[in-house]
Amino acid sequence: MANEVKKSGGDVARTETEETRDMGPTFRPATDIFEKDDVVTLAIDMPGVAPDSVDVSVENRSLTVRGRIESPAPEGYRRIYAEYAPGTFERAFSLPETIDAGGIEASHKNGVLTLTLEKSEAAKPKQIKVKAA
Repeated sequence: MANEVKKSGGDVARTETEETRDMGPTFRPATDIFEKDDVVTLAIDMPGVAPDSVDVSVENRSLTVRGRIESPAPEGYRRIYAEYAPGTFERAFSLPETIDAGGIEASHKNGVLTLTLEKSEAAKPKQIKVKAA
């Protein structure tokens, strides 16, 4: 099969093609999205991905997140069996016009990448003061 979708532990979908087989599978990480006032927050599960292996980019209103996991092996040991394979987490999101693409912040803690997306000034709620006539 040239393109095969598999389920791995934790119901994370992964896609494997002939081109990616040597690099390991590509996982689609579980993501939660929250909204509060003028901020949208994404919490993306990326277990085993080091913060310096994460790439977050925006191009043409498309937000793409990638993270590479390596197959860990303790120093001085020889691997004799492995269920944890190297691979890549990848997810893309379309950004609405209400999000300020230049104001995205990212942090990584305990295998979770958190993206904070600020809404543009035009999208923020405004209070209109009513004057007596």
